[in-house]
Amino acid sequence: MGEDILLSDVRVGGGGFFEWLDPGQWISVLVGLGDNPLQAMWWFIAHGGWVILVLIFLWMLKYSWLNYITSKAAAKKEWVLLAIDVPRASEQTCKAIDNMFAHMAGGHSPPTFLEKWTAGHVQDTITLEIISIEGHLQYLIRTSSKLRDLVEASIYAQYPEAEITMVEDYTRMVPDQYPNDLYDCFGTEMVPVKSDAYPLKTYLDFEDSLSGEFKDPLAVLLEAMSRLGPGEQCWYQIVLTPIDQKAFVAKAQKEIMKLTGQKAPVKKNLVEKALDLPIQAMSTVADVAFGGGDAASGKKVDNPLQSRMWNLTPGERKVVEAIEKKMGHIQYEVKLRFLYIAKHEVFTKSKILQSFVGSMKQYNSNDLLSIKPEGKYIGVSSAIVLFKERRNNDRKGKLVRAYRNRSNWAGASRFHLGTDEIAALWHLPVVMQVKAPQLKKTEAKKAEPPINIPFA
Repeated sequence: MGEDILLSDVRVGGGGFFEWLDPGQWISVLVGLGDNPLQAMWWFIAHGGWVILVLIFLWMLKYSWLNYITSKAAAKKEWVLLAIDVPRASEQTCKAIDNMFAHMAGGHSPPTFLEKWTAGHVQDTITLEIISIEGHLQYLIRTSSKLRDLVEASIYAQYPEAEITMVEDYTRMVPDQYPNDLYDCFGTEMVPVKSDAYPLKTYLDFEDSLSGEFKDPLAVLLEAMSRLGPGEQCWYQIVLTPIDQKAFVAKAQKEIMKLTGQKAPVKKNLVEKALDLPIQAMSTVADVAFGGGDAASGKKVDNPLQSRMWNLTPGERKVVEAIEKKMGHIQYEVKLRFLYIAKHEVFTKSKILQSFVGSMKQYNSNDLLSIKPEGKYIGVSSAIVLFKERRNNDRKGKLVRAYRNRSNWAGASRFHLGTDEIAALWHLPVVMQVKAPQLKKTEAKKAEPPINIPFA
């Protein structure tokens, strides 16, 4: 490090860390990059650049280790896939599903620091699914063995006559590598178009204001799924990750302050507070010595009555109220996937895709939250120009594997939805509204035998 390095006829003396502060040294290096980039790179490393390289290596090592132990711990977990059938005569509404998801949020159990970094423990997820296998519909919930009792209790509390059966994983019956000789696939993930502090439409928005009748937004999707024929399958999945509510509440409050023109309080760290102390002391001494204060010193005093929140339009007030209402509901982090898989001879994605996208559009609002199919990086897309077929085949395989693993990290980032929003996106059939003929339901309610039944 004590050697001098010649860069474009400019002598750069070997030295210490403070040479980083000398602009002349950096000019010399930049000039040298054009003539001898290897020597310039060596100068960068020898004069402290190695610290950055070490930090990058440690960062990569940190997350490689976390990924390794997390994958190892996940492989040991036991998961159960539960099929749910409700009686034909069930008259429960989406409010029951809302309550059910609020109860399931009790599964939030974040790992401690040691559990996360030494044992690879992560928060268990709950996955909601609706599938159609050749037109036969089934509601499913997949969860860990640890949360099975919680999930079943949540269902039975709202649907006492429901039948819950553990079933085999249907996703193992289709390939996860494409192109495939027998099957083709189309899939996507739904992503928000703006901040998830804004809400989607909830089940309350689909109740007729006059008659009170519930216009089920899932009805069109269930009808389309029931029309699939031999060799066709359709999978609809919502992965729920129970979370701590503080982060979302802070996010929503920040969005409200932005909309109402309020200034968000700036939190200073210890160094900034220490640097501010002498300035504050001098300001106090000056105020005492010369009198006055903010008004006398010419400083602008904030007037809360001049805040933009007093001048909001009716539509803007509605948006703020909607965010506050969402903030009051229990939130999950969510991933939403859709897959259509069929044999080559019957593969017709238009048969189900438009119905799915149309069903999802019912939950969108131009002034609040909307969700859309992701086609830029994850979903199968016709807009790809270079290596279109190969890239789409790669995306198909990744989507199938992510769906099969019920992954809450593969693909697009998770986003926040409240229990009322999720209840609109996934709910057990409101039998009086949904007429899909191949939707599986139990034939009758279960009941206890009368107490006076005679015994031999």
